[in-house]
Amino acid sequence: MLRELDRNSPIPLYFQIKEQLLELIRKPIENPTGEPPKLLPEEQLSKIFGVSRMTVRQAINELVKEGAIHRIRGKGTFVSKSRVRGQLNEIERFVDEWSQQVKQIKVVVPILDIRPIPVEWAPKLGIPAGSASLYIRRLRYVNDAPLALDERYLPAEYIDIISAEDVIKESIFLTIARRGKMTIERGDYEIGATAAMQYQASLLSVKKGSPLLARKLVIYAVPLKPLLTGCSYYRSDSFFYSISVHPGTS
Repeated sequence: MLRELDRNSPIPLYFQIKEQLLELIRKPIENPTGEPPKLLPEEQLSKIFGVSRMTVRQAINELVKEGAIHRIRGKGTFVSKSRVRGQLNEIERFVDEWSQQVKQIKVVVPILDIRPIPVEWAPKLGIPAGSASLYIRRLRYVNDAPLALDERYLPAEYIDIISAEDVIKESIFLTIARRGKMTIERGDYEIGATAAMQYQASLLSVKKGSPLLARKLVIYAVPLKPLLTGCSYYRSDSFFYSISVHPGTS
């Protein structure tokens, strides 16, 4: 059910529309025709929300960019099969889900403290390099052998709402979002290869310079507020990342 927009809110109208449409998209809908659910036309949505078609179009364009909906020429705008909000938790927890297949899994958090944020990560949080940040180091072991090293940087004030026990049990951003009463909006990921530095090699029990799979990330809360950033490093001899691509998406 679409709601009236809050015109006194600092959140832009197009963003409020986008969030309401996402709520509808996330609800399972059966379509007797077998086609994916179809979005109402822009003209109709503009009348419902009492805004210009340009404002509605901006919200729809954002959803198209994120893959939540897609346009079919001559037919309209439809809900995509893969939904961005549903995938976010899956992407962040892909190691956790994989780990469920292994009996001997252990997670250790040797560091959770305040320290200066490095130059590489400061812009991701929108703060000056060297500013105080919450640094979290997490190690994952399988059958007592180290598999992954996670390094995360968060705004320093979050140290009051998260503990090492929380980091062991679930994804960091889920704890922060729940206790800080925030809504997760987006996750940006970059996956590539890197060579192990000395401290990484020591923690992962590999030689310095060994190939590692690196996964950089930035998680945002509404409205596009950086929640955390950092990188996860995986032993390339023990871990690989796979993805399924549907026809027509490449």
